[in-house]
Formats: sequence, C-alpha cells, structure tokens
Amino acid sequence: MRFIVSGHGVVITPAFRAIVERKVGKLSRILPKILEAKIMLSAEKYRRTAELTLLAKRRIFRSEETAPDLAAAVDLAVDALARQVRQAKGRIIQRKPRVSPRRAGARETRTSRDGDAGSPPQLVSRRLALKPMSVEEAVMQLGLRRDQFLVFTNATTDTVNVLYRRKNGGLGLIEPVA
Repeated sequence: MRFIVSGHGVVITPAFRAIVERKVGKLSRILPKILEAKIMLSAEKYRRTAELTLLAKRRIFRSEETAPDLAAAVDLAVDALARQVRQAKGRIIQRKPRVSPRRAGARETRTSRDGDAGSPPQLVSRRLALKPMSVEEAVMQLGLRRDQFLVFTNATTDTVNVLYRRKNGGLGLIEPVA
C-alpha cells in the first residue's frame, strides 16, 4: 500500500507520520486489496481536520473528521473508514452467487448450509424436464455437460433412468426394477 501524507497549516513530523501510517495500515487486515492511502491533515483556528481516502480495487473509501486534536481527528477518521470497509466487505461476502445460463433451466431451492446442530440436514430440490432418449444419447449428453448426473426417460423401456459420473472417472446407470 502506498501512503501519501500531506498537511495544510500543519507540520508533519516523521514520528506522527509513522503513527498515521500504522493506524491506516491496519485497515489492510480487513481489506487486503488497498492500493493507495491519501491522508490530508489540516489545521484551522480551533479545528484539526483529517481527510482520509483509500483507493482499493474497484472502490474508493473516503472519510473526513474534525476534532480539537489532530491525533483524535485521525483516530475518528480511521474508525469511520474501518466501518465503511467492513460494510463493503460484508456486502461482497453476502452477495448472492450468479446463476449461469446453463443452470437457469433447473430450479433450485437451497436451505442454509450453516444450520444449527439440531436443524434438519440440507435439502436440495430440483425440477427437471425428462427427455426421452437412448442410453447412448444420454452418455453423449453427459459428456457435453459438467453435471455429475443426468435424469432422463429411457426411450426403449419408457422408464426414468439416472446416468451419473463415478469417482473413478467412469459412468454409472441406475434403472428401476419392475
């Protein structure tokens, strides 16, 4: 992370600069993709202002705080930026996964994976359109897809069959017994 520390009406000592860089540097623990930190410290009659701008990958965070003491203004600004960064990271984590066009045809309902110990096991429900095809055609269809299984109606026996990938790389076929 690159630091740009500047002051307006303030003399920035190397010790104070190191303190500011250390405090702002702690934000990279929360969001490691911070590219640059611009810190502008200014002093007016009875006010000390700290303006902090973080340039992250795809995002800019900005905070401006005023206090009677410059160190207090920096602390308040860093706290405000930490709050913004945590909120942004929470949004990134909670963002729903995007549905690929290939899976758009299959409806999926999922329950929470992070359930309590007393909660029922996870249930995944899919509604599929059964297509009549031969076993050879089903093998070819599964070869074209990245799915682990294919449910189809066997054209010769007119029953529902499941073709699945085995762990050893082969294929398995499940046929109902009449």
